[in-house]
Amino acid sequence: MKKLILDVDTGIDDALAIAMVLGMEDVSLAGVTVVFGNTYLSYAVRNTLDVLCELGHPEIGVYPGAEYPWGQNDWLVSDHLKVIHGNNGVGNVSFKYNQRKPKNQSACDFMIEAAKKYKEELIIVNLGPLTNLANAINKNREAMSLCGTIAIMGGALTVKGNITPYAEANIFNDPAAAKYVMESGLDLTMIGLDVTLKTVIMEDDISFLKEITTVASKHIYDMAYYYYVNEEGVLGGAMHDPLAVAAAIDPSLITKWHDISLEVWQNGPGVGRIVTTGDMLVKPNKNVRYALDVNSESFKKRFKEALRKAVNRPE
Repeated sequence: MKKLILDVDTGIDDALAIAMVLGMEDVSLAGVTVVFGNTYLSYAVRNTLDVLCELGHPEIGVYPGAEYPWGQNDWLVSDHLKVIHGNNGVGNVSFKYNQRKPKNQSACDFMIEAAKKYKEELIIVNLGPLTNLANAINKNREAMSLCGTIAIMGGALTVKGNITPYAEANIFNDPAAAKYVMESGLDLTMIGLDVTLKTVIMEDDISFLKEITTVASKHIYDMAYYYYVNEEGVLGGAMHDPLAVAAAIDPSLITKWHDISLEVWQNGPGVGRIVTTGDMLVKPNKNVRYALDVNSESFKKRFKEALRKAVNRPE
């Protein structure tokens, strides 16, 4: 069974990705690391603990990570993100208070420990800014190179960005960390807006959740509904994070991969943009396996099946 770490900034689509994984039978969630991004770190940690508890998995560890980007000592949630994810990050859904606490171990230390323990069995999927991953690589690159898969939900190569015309949000929120990760020499998989915008949910895709009478099903429905109604620039809710996780576990969901050498712009109006490296012809080091097309119907079928299993449990 594959071991999985989700690096989240929970976030509605992060919450849906967590729920999806808990409904899968071929992976085991080793732990969840948390970073700033869709909301503040403290909110994202609380949201992650609440989702895991409500879905019946309080035993899964939650490991806090970076509060702000590399080279900064502060970070503010934008009004844009509050519209998409609500003031609390999960569509203003109120969970029953639980007293679970996050682990004392840091996100990057847990990643390193898991990489040493599970080696090629480990899949790390980054669903927020790449700050935690960059910290782990910076601290122990040798250990992180043991991972079987490092997948990143990020980037916009053939489409416009969703935070600026050029940049996708996860890369934009910490371009310095993203640059460091890209230049680390590790094998990376990227699932960006090029494919996530092709996996959009509407009411028909989530209506089955209303037929299940658990509190978890109601909250997952409420979050998904809020998201697809409020995601700006998308008719529906793009399953950015769930697709990235599903494709990391089963790459055959992606129907077109492209091996490419990428770098991240650091300055100016294009900050956070991913582009092919300027010396690609001289040094054709293809550091990223990038997703360009997806079997969206197959993904959505698996996504819904996994959600149904995750929320349909005794309370």
